[in-house]
Parts: sequence; structure tokens; C-alpha cells
Amino acid sequence: MDVASLQGDGKRRRQEDRRAETRRRLVDATIILLHKKGAGGLTMADVAREAGLTRGAIQYHFESPKSLLVASIEEIANRLSRHLDAAELINLPLDERIDRIVDDYWQGFRGFNYTAFIEIAVRGRQDPAFEEAIAMSLDDLEKQRAIVWQAVFADIGRSREEIRSWRHMLLITLRGLALTNMIAGKNEKVSLQIDQFKAMFKRYLTET
Repeated sequence: MDVASLQGDGKRRRQEDRRAETRRRLVDATIILLHKKGAGGLTMADVAREAGLTRGAIQYHFESPKSLLVASIEEIANRLSRHLDAAELINLPLDERIDRIVDDYWQGFRGFNYTAFIEIAVRGRQDPAFEEAIAMSLDDLEKQRAIVWQAVFADIGRSREEIRSWRHMLLITLRGLALTNMIAGKNEKVSLQIDQFKAMFKRYLTET
């Protein structure tokens, strides 16, 4: 490969890096504003201002405000499940494994990312086409998370259906507690319920 080709490749990589960084800033700004102002108060001018960019940057990188929201909900979903490292978790004793998983999930659900997720989801219910776009974008991520969850508990001698059922129950429980936190504010009862769920989870998974 000649020098000109190498320089061209380097320039393309720098351009791709800049584009990725700009998209990241716009998505981050959108998530922050959804938490602060809600979907109803979100404007593209606000997003551009929060990101330190122009509205033209949004139009260049996203074909519509809805596509920016879809990208944002994909990023939120990634953040909420990024902690699940099957190779690391499988080496922990079962009790510690459960504590780590529930605590990490709860850390994500009680934070501003989940508030932003709810704001986008509620907006999606008012727009069937947008709701379908959100569902399609999250489908592959959901399948990947389910595979990791199965790997984390592959050694406990439970069926795939049982493991899937308990993951579903965990998510329902934490989503409900997260909404309680949003409405009523943080309180000790929520922490107690988290501990009770861990204990129940451990009893079930260690029963013979």
C-alpha cells in the first residue's frame, strides 16, 4: 500500500471517529434532557445546545428527531445491560452472583437512564409507527441479553424456561420498584424489597 493510500485510510478513520463522537454527544444530550425535562419538553434546539453542537449536526446524523430517540433508547438499553459479563459472573459463588446481578440491574433501573427510557416509551405509545421502530431496535438487544442470562446460570441445573422465567420476574420487579422511586422518591422500603427479592431468588435457585 502506498503513502497516499495510507493517508487516505487515516483520514477516513479520523472522519469516522469524529462522526461517531458527534452522534455520541447528541445521544448523551438527548438522554440527559429526557431525564431533566421529559419527552414533552424536549426540543432539537435544546439537544444541540446541550451537546454543544448546531441543529444542522442533528439533521446530518439523524434523519428525523424520532431516529435520534430510537438511537437514544438503544444506548440506554445497552447501558442497562452492559454489566452482565457471563465469563466473570460464572466464576462467582451463586449467592454472590445473584447479589451482583440484582444490584447491578437495580443501579441501572434507579438512575436517570431508566427515567429517559420511560419518557421515550410513553411517547412511543402515542405513535404506533414510532412504537414499532422502538420495538424492532430493541429486539436484537433483548435476544442477546437473554443468551447472556442463560450462560450466567447454565451451571445450576435449571431448565432454560425456568431461567427465562426468573429473568422476566426480576425485570418486572425492578421496573415496578423504579417507578415507585420516581413517584414517591427514594425510601428504605425499596431497599428492603430488593433484599427480599434476592433472598427469594437464592432460595429458588438452590432448591433441589
